[in-house]
Amino acid sequence: MPNRQICIIGGTFNPIHMGHLQMARSAQAQCMADEVWFMPAGQPWQKPNAELAPTDIRKKLVELAIDGVHSWRVEPFEIEHVGPTYTVDTLEKFSEKYPDDKFSFVIGADQLANLTSWKHWQSLFDYARIGVVDRTQWGDFKVPEALKRHLLQDRLFRIPMPSVNISSTQIRRQFELLASPNAELAETARFTLEACLPTAVYKYLTEHPVYGRAQP
Repeated sequence: MPNRQICIIGGTFNPIHMGHLQMARSAQAQCMADEVWFMPAGQPWQKPNAELAPTDIRKKLVELAIDGVHSWRVEPFEIEHVGPTYTVDTLEKFSEKYPDDKFSFVIGADQLANLTSWKHWQSLFDYARIGVVDRTQWGDFKVPEALKRHLLQDRLFRIPMPSVNISSTQIRRQFELLASPNAELAETARFTLEACLPTAVYKYLTEHPVYGRAQP
């Protein structure tokens, strides 16, 4: 289908959680996007030593999380790529493969401050608009000086999002606490995981342990 508006949500998704899904909903609404592509990172250059679950597992978890939403899909380009991946190269490939489509690449507000350290960051705007998820929803939208012209040209834009205090790091810690000999800690971890993870993801990770069972 030509002339699609497509939002790309990149990340390690280690694991995917409810915050990622809220980000996708907010981005899709703000961009009036026809599709949202969840793009798990393969070997992200910014996290070379990160302890990532295997790519096939992270991809499977994303598939489970978005199952049933017809306009959402997994984009496996970066996990199928050998070696470090760079956003500018990925967006260039998509631009070549889908020349009639319009792309928005979605990042978190924490990534905005570091955007100018990305490989060939100036060229990002040649291939996509950059949407910045802003969980504060109020106050000034703080943009580094080097990026302000892109804001004025509407190549950089704000995506308001309800505050969701969830991180993949916290979730991995909760899986460790499930093995705690302290029954109260273990039960609290279970309730936290049930609340923070899509049901199918939680079920999969309890049936197929992926994250640590270390004692606290």
